[in-house]
Amino acid sequence: MCIFDLTYAQTDKEQVIFKAMSDELRRNTDSLQLQERETPFFIQYAVQRGRIFQVQATLGALTGVNDFQLGNMSVQTLVGTYQMSNINHTTADYRTGSAADSSPIDDNYREIRRRLWLLTDQAYKRAIEAYSNKMAAIKRQNLPAEVLELPDFTHLQPTTSLQSAPVMNFEQEYWKKMALDCSAVLKKYPVIYGSNVGIEVYSGNVYSLNSEGTQLRHPVRLIAVVVNAYTKSADGEELSDKLSWYGHSKDELPSAKEITDAVNAMASNLLALSAAPLMEESYTGPVMLEGEVLASAMTAGLLSQQTGLIAYRTPINSGGIQKSMEDRLNLKILSADISIKSVPQMENYNGQRLIGSYRMDAEGIAPSELLLVENGMLRTLLCDRVPKKKIKTPTGNRTYTYQPMSISSSVTPGVLLIETSQGQSPAELKEKLINAAKEEGLNYAYIMRCQPNGRNAVLYKVQTTDGSESPVRAGALSATGLNRLKRALGTSNQVEVANMMVGNAPLSVIYPQAMVIEEVEIEKKNLQNTSKLPAVSNPLNDKP
Repeated sequence: MCIFDLTYAQTDKEQVIFKAMSDELRRNTDSLQLQERETPFFIQYAVQRGRIFQVQATLGALTGVNDFQLGNMSVQTLVGTYQMSNINHTTADYRTGSAADSSPIDDNYREIRRRLWLLTDQAYKRAIEAYSNKMAAIKRQNLPAEVLELPDFTHLQPTTSLQSAPVMNFEQEYWKKMALDCSAVLKKYPVIYGSNVGIEVYSGNVYSLNSEGTQLRHPVRLIAVVVNAYTKSADGEELSDKLSWYGHSKDELPSAKEITDAVNAMASNLLALSAAPLMEESYTGPVMLEGEVLASAMTAGLLSQQTGLIAYRTPINSGGIQKSMEDRLNLKILSADISIKSVPQMENYNGQRLIGSYRMDAEGIAPSELLLVENGMLRTLLCDRVPKKKIKTPTGNRTYTYQPMSISSSVTPGVLLIETSQGQSPAELKEKLINAAKEEGLNYAYIMRCQPNGRNAVLYKVQTTDGSESPVRAGALSATGLNRLKRALGTSNQVEVANMMVGNAPLSVIYPQAMVIEEVEIEKKNLQNTSKLPAVSNPLNDKP
């Protein structure tokens, strides 16, 4: 398979990178062996080149500006065979036969090869040590045949994918001005005790080559605008909020005015919340989650390593069999109206850019649409090149994460599409919430929501008599895992899109705007140990 995007030809600098990787890879594939020990059957080189611009501002003053180029490289080696290798052991996971270092940022062929040579030696020695530890562990244990017969690594046919992306215009002055203007808004709010605006613009490529013959150029682009602010209530509770926007270009982000308006709204909401009454008592009962509160709750449950939609393999010598969602295949895990798909090649939804989309994953596999949950029933899981007990074929979902100072990857859906077959209007959902509370003998229920693009949830008390809502403080939502989401009483017919970062990986979630969950626990916080307010008022109260 070959994928070429925009331009087939590599630049002169890229040709140097690929030639250095190819020459050193060939040499080590032919010659690498230490004292009759196992030889590598798989070697992969990756080199990252990029530029990053960062600006930080507080109250209209720049607190930090950085603009630099960076280079990183990594080597992964597997010894033994595809059937039995140094991975899938407690001391030999997928990344243990590897080594990493910085890379020259210019096209110095000899220096690139020299560093690859040293990293290959280091990774190989780690791999043979891990292999020995794994073989010793196997001899000590009475492992079932299904564990020993499961291959360690999937062989793939070679792929060439040289993807390109539009040249990033860094526009440093534009981003400096945005950081200054947005942070200056908060000078009007002396009761905001701390705030910060951070903007990061990154553009780079990861070049990789492996011994199977796969050659990849993977563009990584991201612009992040993040605003943090916090204050304290009169009783000392710390209240905070965070606004964030992500995109691949300036055109995919809101205008400077829209971001400034959102910062104003965030500050006003924090002030109103600081004056809100305390939650009277802990609560167990129906709760409605709205907006990004719901998106965050669902992704936390759906993307956890061992209890989510990512296939997990218990390593040898792990001390026991660990829980895996593979055992739940074709069983109900969510309410019957919910279906979930991984659609990583979807680039836009209703005109909104999806930052999680990609055309080729880090292992050289073009992803396809994957039905993960159908009418509440688990159908399959995301999987990389390490075969699992029931999911043995890679799905093309190992992607490079946004981590400019190193090269890393993780299994992610990229774009997660969550749909309901029985969507209801906001009024109908609220009525369901109130009726469910009445059935439990409760005089009130709760809604959790945050402002648009906000990250911290606010708790609203809903009276069952008239449906009126009022914010309250000092409530902490318990974990809403898949077992909670399985007991949904109703789901919204309105759809929202959230672009977020999960474990440094871009993720786009298309999801119903709200969901009523039958039973959720909300604990009342203990505020006895909170610190007192500052003894002297904020100097921003003083007129110059």
